[in-house]
This record gives sequence, C-alpha cells and structure tokens, in this order.
Amino acid sequence: MADLETAIQRFQDAVEATPKDHPDRARRLESLGTGYRSRYGKTGAIANLETAIQLFQDALNHSSSPTLDRLAPGRNLLTLYSETGNWSLAYLAASTAVSLVPRLTPRSLENPDKQHLLTEIVGLASDTAAVALMAGKTPYEAIRLLELGRGVIVGSLNEMRADITDLQHRHPQVAKEYIKLRDQLDAPATFTDEADPVGTPRALIRQSDQRYTAGKKLEEMIQKIRKLSGFDRFLLAPSEDEMEAAAAPGPIVIINVSRYRCDALIIEKRGLRAVQLPHMDNGEVRARAAALGSDSINTQLLEWLWETTAKPVLDVLGFSKYPRGCWPRIWWIPTGPLAKFPIHAAGYHERGSSETVLDRVISSYSSSVRALMHSRQDRPKAIMAAVSEKVVLVGMQKTPGHDNLPFVRQEIDRLNALCNSMQLQVREPQTNRKEVLAALNDCQIFHFAGHGETDLLDPSKSALLLSDGALTVASLFETNLHSRKPFLAYLSACGTGQVKYDVLIDEGLHLIAACQLAGFRHVVGTLWEVNDMSCVDAATTTYKWMQEGKLSDGSVSEGLHHASRRLRDQWTADSATRRAIKYGTGEQDDGQRVTGQSRFNRDNARDPRHPRDIESCDDAPLNWAPYVHFGV
Repeated sequence: MADLETAIQRFQDAVEATPKDHPDRARRLESLGTGYRSRYGKTGAIANLETAIQLFQDALNHSSSPTLDRLAPGRNLLTLYSETGNWSLAYLAASTAVSLVPRLTPRSLENPDKQHLLTEIVGLASDTAAVALMAGKTPYEAIRLLELGRGVIVGSLNEMRADITDLQHRHPQVAKEYIKLRDQLDAPATFTDEADPVGTPRALIRQSDQRYTAGKKLEEMIQKIRKLSGFDRFLLAPSEDEMEAAAAPGPIVIINVSRYRCDALIIEKRGLRAVQLPHMDNGEVRARAAALGSDSINTQLLEWLWETTAKPVLDVLGFSKYPRGCWPRIWWIPTGPLAKFPIHAAGYHERGSSETVLDRVISSYSSSVRALMHSRQDRPKAIMAAVSEKVVLVGMQKTPGHDNLPFVRQEIDRLNALCNSMQLQVREPQTNRKEVLAALNDCQIFHFAGHGETDLLDPSKSALLLSDGALTVASLFETNLHSRKPFLAYLSACGTGQVKYDVLIDEGLHLIAACQLAGFRHVVGTLWEVNDMSCVDAATTTYKWMQEGKLSDGSVSEGLHHASRRLRDQWTADSATRRAIKYGTGEQDDGQRVTGQSRFNRDNARDPRHPRDIESCDDAPLNWAPYVHFGV
C-alpha cells in the first residue's frame, strides 16, 4: 500500500507540473486515475472511484493530447461505469472513444502505420455497440458505432475509390480538385535511397510531409463538398434509410460479440432490429476461436453455431424450413473472433434434416455494411456481357517449397472448357507476379488455384503463392480496378478469408477483402484449409451454375451454395458408409441393406435441436464447409 501511495503522489506531482494544454497531460491524468482506481480496489472507498472517474474523463476530453492517449482512459471509463451498471454514462464514454478512431488513423497515414495503431482498440467497437443497447439506444446507433470502429483500413481505402460520377457531372471543377488530392493518397508508396546526414531517408520524410498536407487539404475539400446541395452525406457512414435500402435483396445480419451481451443486429428493407442471443457467450466464442484447428472444425462446432447464432436469427426472419421456389438470400457480418467461424454451414447435417443454414438460405458475407454497399455502387447490368469478356486462369500445381497439388490441372482444364463454352476469352498467363498483376488489369474473371498463405502476425502479408513469390494482400490493396468493376475473383486456395492475428480480426485484412477492394464485385474464397480434390468439384459446380444463370450477379452465390450442398450431401453419404463399416451391418434410411450400416430407428430419433453423438460423423473432414462468398 505504501508503494501505491508513493506512486499516486508522484503521478499527482506530474499532473500539477503539466500545463493545461500540454500534449502529455492526458497520459499523465490517465496514470493518476489508474492509481486511484487501484486504491479503490484495495480500500473500497467510493471517493477514490469518483476521483479515478473524473481523472479518466478529463483525459478522454483533453483535445490537445494525442488520440491514442485519450482512448485508454475512455476504455477505463467504459469498464468502471459498466461495473456499476451505469449504462448511460458507459455509453457516453465509449461512444466518445469510438468517435476518436478516425482521428487515430487519418487518411495521410500509410496502411502499416494504421495497422499498428488499430491493435490498440481491438474489441472497442463491439463493446460500445453492446453498451449502447444496454443504455436503450436504437439498433441503428449500435450499427453506426460498429461501422465507425471496425474495418477502418478497408473503409478508408473504399472511400478513396468511391464513385463520384454525380459530383463530376454537377460540380466538375470541385470533382477535379478532389480527385487530384485523393490520388496523391491512394498512390502506392515509392522511396529513394537518398539520405540525410544522420541516415534518415529525406525522400521518406518529404513523402510523409506531402501525404500529411494532401490529407489535410482532402479533409477540407470533403467538408466543402458536404456543403453543396445534395452532397451533405458525402463519404459519411450510411444513414438508416440507406441501410434499409441495402437490405432490399435480403437481410443483412451483424452478429456482435461482446463481454456485455451478444446480439444479432438485423437490417431489413422494412426496418432495423436487435435480437439478443442469450445462448452465445463471449468467453466461449473466444475459447473456441483460440482452439480452432482441423480437429475442432467438426459437426459439434456446426451444431453449436446453429443453437447460439444461426437458428435464432433464421427463426426471427421466418426462414424456418426448406424453401419452395426461389431461395432467400442473407448477408452475414460476424464481429470479433466469430469472423473465423462458418455460420453458413451451421446446423445438424444428418440426412433429411432442414435444421441447417444451407437448407434454408443462400449465405453471403461482408466485413461491414459500408463494404457491402460499396461493392454494389454503380454496378453494371445484372448480366455480364459474355462476348469478348476475358477470363484469367492461374493454376499452381507445383509451388516452390510446398506440396504438389495434383488436382489443380484438372480444375483449370475443366474451367477452361466451361468458359470457352460460354464464349469467354480464356487466358493462362505465366505464373509470376508481373504477368498475373498485368492480367488482372484486363479481365472480368480471375481464378486462382494453388496454395494460399496466411501470415500469423501481419495480415497484409497473407498471399497467393506464385512461381516467383507472393501476391500479397498489400499488393492487391494497391491494385485499382474500379473503373471496370470486374465480375469475379475465385480464390481456390487455403485460408483466403482467414486472419490469424487476433488483434486485427475486425479489420478483415485478408485476400478476399483485398480482391473486393481492388474492384471485384464477387469474391469466392475459403475460411481455412481446403481439400485439393474438393476444390475441383466446388469450382466446377459453381461455374456450371453461373453458366446456367448467364453470369448474373445472383448466379455466383447460388452456384457456390449448391456446390456446397452437393459436397455436403456426398460427405453425409460417405459418413453413413463409414458408420456402416464401423458398427456392423444395418439398413440405410431407404431400407436398402448396406454392409456395416447400423439401423437408424426414426421412432427413437434424437431431437435435432439438441447435440447428438457425432463420433461417427467426424471421421471425414468437412471439405464442403470452408467455401464462402463475399459480394453483391
């Protein structure tokens, strides 16, 4: 206790010696507040708690201090207010902190610098959205806060590439000035070897200054544009009406995971609502995410996802049985560690069951509402003009330093034949970075079959592996195809939608997002490792469906959905055969005798709403479950 008192006195002296407008003041106030909070924990004296809260509040509101120094006291306030059940004040503190996030990562900062800073706010947006609901705020306010504090890097880059056709038509000179400033910030960084006397590259300093100046001027230009008639929401987060309009093709469901509560925030064309998920627990989600691996991706996991997440949502939306006629669509936006899980595959996948997502809706994903709306901006006609459209097929059967993939050639050959039958121009470039990037600039469909690599510490270094190196997330971020809006990037490789660096999980920095950001309207990828042979079947079925759908927007998600169901049905049949061999002779569901199949007594069947014995179902990997669709 004596050491604590000494520390508090030194913190107090430091605060008193710091001028009111000094940039170090927030950090020193926060240190003093932490001291009083520790004293409260030891003594229980309310006066210490009240002093700590006031100090944290002063630090949060200290506008002269760096943004990062103000965020820490904001999180302290959120914790203290929530512990006392004061949700209104917890909401005020947390929402103030989240509103600082854009200042933490200004447009002038390079993406690596933004990544580093954003590691400091992991989970803040989700906690703030949960607290907003606890304080009685609207579902729109909770979603607004999530949009503000998640997907910051991709959101910023999307803003740089937003369609401004209307501005160009109505205010051409303003648009020209905006584009000039925007392009200065959107251009890839370039450096020289020129150095100053102490060894710091002058070119780097000069470029940093130029970016700062351009960023400041761009912010002023954006404010100027918002004062123009009809442009008051230029580059702002979507309004409630805009969100509802975005849900016209199908509901958008944000699954928010927080230590305070878990909710499904549902956007429909007729309104927004929040559905609390009482069976989802933040601690369990995090524990399962931490243990996620080939052994834990099993039917138990899919059944847990069904009970805690998918079933409550589908029941509320009225998707309670196998559809007759057109399949309904749904877009999932999972937050935090839940982004690692296959919500689209949740359910009880026993033969004849409709207690699955796959058997009720067609699922797509997005990293945020903004990203989904951006991908729909100014999109071409629903059907892609087939004649003269180019398809780039890249197959990496042999990759230096990695196992051979014997089925890659078969996948490429099948797709080549299918694309030719659709009168598409097929090109198979040399498998080096230069040729592949050049081919991307002149294609409507890009299909990669080969190895993918997920970087454990820097998601921007996750990559598709080519013959001369890696095609990284960062390099795709620098690729801008928005003037053409290519149709589809199909990434038939391991973990192309995977982020293993948990503190950046909400940024969604993976290969799927990178292709979306580059300009592709649809991206198909994977959440974890995939089977070489299953990739051939998944791709072939998807492209056949696209062919039948005349390359319409809907044909991509429909094709992948039916490909997954077909692979799932084969997996179910194979699992039944394995059970038959393992447990002795019995009858199949249709009464046919099969060696090794135990008889399934339907009269005594387990209630599908409860977990069942899955030992015999998981001896075959879930090769049908990893495939996901992002896009319109």
